[in-house]
Amino acid sequence: MAYHSIQGLAHGRLDLLNQLRTFLVTTTGWNLHDDQSADPQPYFVFKSHGESGAEDVYLQFRISTTSGRIHVAAFQYWDAATHTGVNEASHTSYTYLRVEDSADFIFWLFADLDHVFVVTKLISTYYGHYSGLLKRFWSGAIALTQAAVTAGSGVVLQVNDATVVTPGQDYVIKDDAGIERVRVSAIDTAVTPNTITVETLVRDYASGAKIGEDPQPVVNSYYNAPGTFYAVNKFDGWTSASGQQGRCGAANGGLQGETDPEMRYGTTILFPWLASMSGSAVYQELRGELIEIFSVGGGNIASEDTIQIGTDSYRVFNLTTGGWCAVKE
Repeated sequence: MAYHSIQGLAHGRLDLLNQLRTFLVTTTGWNLHDDQSADPQPYFVFKSHGESGAEDVYLQFRISTTSGRIHVAAFQYWDAATHTGVNEASHTSYTYLRVEDSADFIFWLFADLDHVFVVTKLISTYYGHYSGLLKRFWSGAIALTQAAVTAGSGVVLQVNDATVVTPGQDYVIKDDAGIERVRVSAIDTAVTPNTITVETLVRDYASGAKIGEDPQPVVNSYYNAPGTFYAVNKFDGWTSASGQQGRCGAANGGLQGETDPEMRYGTTILFPWLASMSGSAVYQELRGELIEIFSVGGGNIASEDTIQIGTDSYRVFNLTTGGWCAVKE
């Protein structure tokens, strides 16, 4: 599926929730994984395998018990039969869309099968929320286990392709129930199926588990993104809903005001929003960047203007806290 964007008018937060469902499912191609529109707190869970077809993205958008909010949560997995999630990434006080309960407000939706970025305008203030995959700096290549494996030491995993890992290196393994970091001690590509031997496996994993450098870089941001976010996993797994904290920062060195516009030709420079894990020292790493969202200076533009670069158009917003950004349309 291609990248899509729309601008619209919502008649309150429930209307936005329903318009978001139509946009993600009908226009963009996400799966409506769990429809709980009849719940006292209506919600939808959307599922995507990403643009690559090899990802796992589960996002829940729910009418909050707090006014002016649609709560957002990301999950490692969501069971639609029991309406329960595994390894949530969210915070009740921060991960939501800033909206009006019943009054009209303008919104913009930007998405592909990897992510969704929502901008809402309340009076004259713009709020942005990002959820989904990062454009990862690590490899997205994965090996799939061909049989269930049991926890232990020196565990041999049968996989479809062992060439995606290197002995002596650490990787993440995950299925629908668990996630952890493992060290690969050996691989065998001469046998069918290939095998990967890991030093220690803490828990059991089902057939079809994924092992790779970063098999699920899913994040869920604050209501005033870009800024703080919570990830489904850090490099060694999941601890709690808000236990994998990260943040976005523009790669502009504080110079965006001097480069927009560029004096010589009056051009506009787009700086990527970098995403890093920012918890305790052991977890600090630059992990990737936001997809199709860029920092710009505000010297020659106003919110809702567009910037044309070649055949691509970018919508500009001066987001509360996040500052000036340009989002691909």
